[in-house]
Amino acid sequence: MRKHSKEYTEPIYAALDQYRAELAAHPLLEAGRTGSLSTTTLHEFAFQQYSDSITWIPMLAHMKGKATRSPRLRAAIEDNIAHEAGLGGTSHVTLAVTLLRSLGITSLDAFDTATFGATASMWLSDGFEGMAEPAVAGFLLAAEALVPQMFAAMKPSYDAVADANTRYFSEHIAVDADEHAAWMAEAVDEVVAMYGPESVPIVLLGMAEAWAETREVPDALWHRDGGGTCGSP
Repeated sequence: MRKHSKEYTEPIYAALDQYRAELAAHPLLEAGRTGSLSTTTLHEFAFQQYSDSITWIPMLAHMKGKATRSPRLRAAIEDNIAHEAGLGGTSHVTLAVTLLRSLGITSLDAFDTATFGATASMWLSDGFEGMAEPAVAGFLLAAEALVPQMFAAMKPSYDAVADANTRYFSEHIAVDADEHAAWMAEAVDEVVAMYGPESVPIVLLGMAEAWAETREVPDALWHRDGGGTCGSP
């Protein structure tokens, strides 16, 4: 089965390439690359990453319990948790806090903190409870590939803000796009080799869920105000 797994995974990586192309063309990311986003939009996007960072480790920990057959998937999740938690370095939550504070944000009063409750509710849902191992592998493959791409497009707008500390973005761009994405590709290959070609649609389903989640914030921010001019309220 292993020697044929590359043939079976071709649709998976074709879908990932399509998601990357669509994300690259997203108007919010195009505006991010050219520095034409409002301060309000930059602050909201940064808050959303702070919210995701706080909830990412618990979600990974829950997903690890679903990695029942693939040692590579389980190891990739454990390594991701260690990196996010800052074992041997700085935690990503700390980097997200530093980003917000460097933008002058010292309170969440201006933001909709229901994001935390929505994530916690999702963990309790039947859909998340029934998420199969191949779907977990697909979800994480797409997330680890798409999020660094999004951050690379948005970072120039933050770099243009005086005193903004963008290490949070840099860490994800440099590490997630290389190490984490490679880990997840290896994990997906192993999962498909173990479960067979019938697992490919399940992997694709997990990828589609990650794609929808990745697009959620850019879509909402762009539809809300269409960007604006960087530095304007």
